[in-house]
Amino acid sequence: MSSTRRTTIPERPKPNVPCSNIFFYGLGAGIMGVAAMTISEKLEQFFTGRPNSLVPGYTMQRLFGMSPRPESEMFPLNMSMHYGQGAVAGVIRALMSVNGIRGPFADFMFIGVRLMIDQTLENWMGTGALPWPW
Repeated sequence: MSSTRRTTIPERPKPNVPCSNIFFYGLGAGIMGVAAMTISEKLEQFFTGRPNSLVPGYTMQRLFGMSPRPESEMFPLNMSMHYGQGAVAGVIRALMSVNGIRGPFADFMFIGVRLMIDQTLENWMGTGALPWPW
C-alpha cells in the first residue's frame, strides 16, 4: 500500500532535480509561507489588539552590527528578518522533501527546525527569551 504522504519510501528513486531548482522552489515556498503567516498574524492582531513584535528587527540589528533604530523604523528590519528566515527555512524543507523526508512526520520535524532557527538567532544575539519563561 503506497501513499503520497508516507514519510519514507525505500524503493522510490531519488529525483534528478538540479540544485538550483531545489533552492529556488524552497526560496519561493518559504517566502509564500511567510506571506501567509504574516497575513494571518495581522488579522489576529486586528482582533486581539496585540502589538507587533520587534524582536526580529532587534535580532537583525545585532546580527549585522547595525546602529540601534527607534521603534518607528523597525518595520523594514522586521519584515527583512521574517522573510529571510522563511526563505532559508523553505530551502531546508525543499531539501528534506527531495531527499524523501516527507509526510506528517516530516511536517512535525520541520516545526522544530523552524523554531530552532528563530530561537538560536534570538538567543545568540540576546534579543529573545528562552522558551520556558514564555
